[in-house]
Amino acid sequence: MTRSATAKCAAAFALTAAPAAVLTVVPQATALADSCSDVASNSAMAIDTGACADVLAQERRWLTAITEGDRVTVDSILAPGFKHINSDGILLDRAQEIAGLEKVSFTMNPTDQLVDIAGDTAVIHGVNTLIDGGTVLARERFTDVFVLQNGTWMALSAQETAQG
Repeated sequence: MTRSATAKCAAAFALTAAPAAVLTVVPQATALADSCSDVASNSAMAIDTGACADVLAQERRWLTAITEGDRVTVDSILAPGFKHINSDGILLDRAQEIAGLEKVSFTMNPTDQLVDIAGDTAVIHGVNTLIDGGTVLARERFTDVFVLQNGTWMALSAQETAQG
């Protein structure tokens, strides 16, 4: 899900905020959900197993790859038609998203995640807190959309909105 110069969301987060020459990546927090539901049946799903756990693992993998500037991994996560509206309101396509990746020093820490599964589509709503050396750089509300293709959750769309 960069987020500003990156995926998701996605990917989705002001990743060009720090110069690459002085960056150290800190391990990312675990992506956990507060709830997961099956939209078709309007029923709760297990958070730690099945589709919900799988899409959250892909979300975490994506966030880590974004901060590491890992274009190969991000390329493997983004669906061919991927689009990203970053917190500055700029629309990025897949190629622009990947080209804009640079290793950064901050971590992206998702919280308040609500996952909705509708067949082969998953939507994650949450808050991403960007932290560098214990300092909160930004908080962004995000929505990341994934589609299940050949057994893999692929990011189709990401959008962030800066929180004051």
